[in-house]
Amino acid sequence: MERLIRANVHYLEQASALLARLDDGRFGRPVAGFYGSSVGGHLRHCIEHYLSFLAGMENGGRVDYDDRERNEVVETRTANAEARVRDIKRSLEALLDQDPPVGILVKMDCGGDQIEWQPSTIGRELQFLVSHTVHHFAMIGGICRALDVELETDFGVAPSTLRHRSQLESP
Repeated sequence: MERLIRANVHYLEQASALLARLDDGRFGRPVAGFYGSSVGGHLRHCIEHYLSFLAGMENGGRVDYDDRERNEVVETRTANAEARVRDIKRSLEALLDQDPPVGILVKMDCGGDQIEWQPSTIGRELQFLVSHTVHHFAMIGGICRALDVELETDFGVAPSTLRHRSQLESP
């Protein structure tokens, strides 16, 4: 589980580095080529998934990804987003010193009339959070390019893609 926590913390550190480069105007600015979404909107969405996961850990292992705050201040103010990112990193790292439940239940609306709780594990949900975050960071990367914001070369790139690129560069 430590490796999965560290992977999530890595992406949250990328978020912190990005937030340090942005002012509130560019952070919250919708970009037409990306369905009118903003860096802040995508980052808020990721933050709220992490918060849902952490709330579930405190709630006996019942993670509800649909029960999100959808806080507009987090998607328009870099200082608010950074504070949330810092808190999430601390909370994830605190899981390393805890004995969390082995099995958890997850609820997410995937359409239809019936929403059911599904069995999962903490490891699986940490994997989901990495994948979900990478996906949204790729969108953020495109928005940043449209706004002329420079990013780290590996921002929003999946670990498997980085490994593949490294293998291609090796003799």
